[in-house]
Amino acid sequence: MNRTSVTEPTPLDTQDRKPVISLRNLKKHFPIRTGVFSRVAGHVKAVDGVSFDIYPGETFGLVGESGCGKSTTGQVILRLLPATGGSVHYRGEDVYAASGERMRALRKEMQIVFQDPYSALNPRMTVGAAIREILGVHGIATGAAAQHRVEQVLSRCGLQPYHSDRYPHEFSGGQRQRVVIARALALDPNFIVADEPISALDVSIQSQIINLLEDLQEEFDLTYLFVSHDLSVVKHIADRVGVMYLGKLVEVAEKKAFYEKPLHPYSEALLSAVPVSDPSHKKERIILKGDVPSPSNPPSGCPFHTRCPYVMDVCRKVVPQLLPTETGHYAACHLVHPPEKSIAAAKAAGDETGGVVDTESQESSNAPVS
Repeated sequence: MNRTSVTEPTPLDTQDRKPVISLRNLKKHFPIRTGVFSRVAGHVKAVDGVSFDIYPGETFGLVGESGCGKSTTGQVILRLLPATGGSVHYRGEDVYAASGERMRALRKEMQIVFQDPYSALNPRMTVGAAIREILGVHGIATGAAAQHRVEQVLSRCGLQPYHSDRYPHEFSGGQRQRVVIARALALDPNFIVADEPISALDVSIQSQIINLLEDLQEEFDLTYLFVSHDLSVVKHIADRVGVMYLGKLVEVAEKKAFYEKPLHPYSEALLSAVPVSDPSHKKERIILKGDVPSPSNPPSGCPFHTRCPYVMDVCRKVVPQLLPTETGHYAACHLVHPPEKSIAAAKAAGDETGGVVDTESQESSNAPVS
C-alpha cells in the first residue's frame, strides 16, 4: 500500500472556526457483573478514548461495523448515557460539568433522532401531544401557541397539520421518522445526533429522509453527527468521516480524501464492500478473516491486528495513535505513521508506557471472563 508521509501531530481542532462539539479521550465502559453478589468481573469497552471535533454547519459521519461503539458515542455526547472518562464540550462548555438545570437548557440545543422511530414514540400519545409535551417541559409554548408550533414543524417535515391528532401506529415507517425529526426540530436545536435514522426504512423512503435532513440543515444552520453503517449514504450527506473499530477511532478525514484514498486497512475493507451501480465495473473485494474481537477482551497493541492483511509484529506490541498526515488526514496505523510517533504521542498524552504493551501480561490479564 502506498502511504502518505506524515508530519508532527497537531490538535484535532485546527480549523479557524470553533467547534460546536469537542470530544477528548471519551470513554464508556459497561461493567460485566457475575455471581450472586453481582461483582464486577470485567468491562465492555464500548467507547475507548475517542477524540474528534464537529464544526458549525457540518455533518460528521461516524461509520463502522455493528457493535463498534458509534451509537454509544452519540448517546454519551448527549449524556443519555454517562461517560466513564474523558470530556465533551458543547460550544466550549463542559457538558458533564453542567448542573441539572443547565443540562435541561442544553438539551434544547442538542437533540437526537433515534434509529427506530416506533420505539422512540409513546404509543399512547398522539404525535401532537408528544411534541406539545416537550414544548411545555422546556417552557417554549403552551396551549394554542404550542399547537401552532406543532403544526408548523410537522408541515416543515412533509406532514399535514391534521397528522398531529394521529397515533404512531397510524403512520408508515417513513412518516414516523418524519415525526421524530419534527419533534427534535420543535426545540430549535443547533446540534442533532442522527443515530442511523434511515436504517429501518425502505430504500425508496431513505432518500426522502436524507433530502429532508439536508434541507433542514441548510434552512436552520444545523450541525449533525450522522451515525451509519451505510458508507454510500454517508458519502452523500457527510462533510467529514470518522471510522470506528472496537470502540476506537481509527481514521478521520474529509469526505473526498477518505473515499478516494483511505489510509487505514479497515477503512479499505469497508469501502471495498460498498456496491457500485455500474454492473460492468468489477471491484476487488477485501475479505477480512476472523470475527470482530470482544470489546471486553480486546487484543493487545492495534485492535485491528487480528484481522489486518498487512499486520506486522509491531502492531501486536504498540497501540497506534490517531495522528495526522501532511494533508490533515488522521489515521491510527503503523503503516501510515512510524511506531515512534505513536509512542511519543501517547507519552505526551500522559501514558507513561507510550502505548507499548507487555504482550505476555496482556494475555494473562485479558483471559476470558467465565
